[in-house]
Amino acid sequence: MTINKICAGLALVLQLAVAGHASAQTTPPVMDVTTGLLTWVKHLNNDVDKYYKPEKGEDLSLHLKGLKEDLQVYMKTRKKLSDSLFRNNIAPGKKDPDRLEDLKTKMSAVMNHMRDVNDLVSNDLRKEGDKLNEEMYEALYGQQPRYLSFLEAFLDGAEVTKKDLAVDGSVHTQRLEECTALIASLQDKIDRKPKK
Repeated sequence: MTINKICAGLALVLQLAVAGHASAQTTPPVMDVTTGLLTWVKHLNNDVDKYYKPEKGEDLSLHLKGLKEDLQVYMKTRKKLSDSLFRNNIAPGKKDPDRLEDLKTKMSAVMNHMRDVNDLVSNDLRKEGDKLNEEMYEALYGQQPRYLSFLEAFLDGAEVTKKDLAVDGSVHTQRLEECTALIASLQDKIDRKPKK
């Protein structure tokens, strides 16, 4: 009788473990980088007097302009895709590799400008930016399948709920808009500073 109870208990534990593993696989691993991006841009904006050097002013202004423009392109592309998915009521599970690659390419352009800006700031900000850039790169191109948002996961055929997609889209857009506004503010500060 005891062996039967042990076997039944083990069978139940095994079933729960398999069910838990299956449900864990249906939720795509999403790494929201917009929070880290916004924090880094806030630090760039707040600490400009600590790292600004007149001889690097023109380069910094140029790279910030590129970063802002590429963030806006990425944000608009995301919004257009997200709106299209909802308007056409597209169900999850169907892969769209071309649009996914387009988003990756646009985020790669953002990351390139981040590295350019990073080369012109203080060591602390450089470390923060490098760490964020590395996390973004791993999510985009690493061995483990991870996504920068639920939109990317959806485009890769993952089971994503419309609620997750909607919340993800609005939150990402809001943070990216805040990033671009802060970069514009930072550009104004830099433009008023002396340059060599």
